[in-house]
Amino acid sequence: MPLAIMTPANGHSGVVRLRSHPELSDIALFVFAIGAIWILRRALRRRKRKD
Repeated sequence: MPLAIMTPANGHSGVVRLRSHPELSDIALFVFAIGAIWILRRALRRRKRKD
């Protein structure tokens, strides 16, 4: 029964909002991806130099 009560509160409200800027999660994901690429490239360069 508590699950049935909580379900509508977690769903979509039906109100459409215009996006005027990126969400914080979008920015965080972008920064994480840039960091991961930078670390990977650094590791691959270091590995190549050892050979």
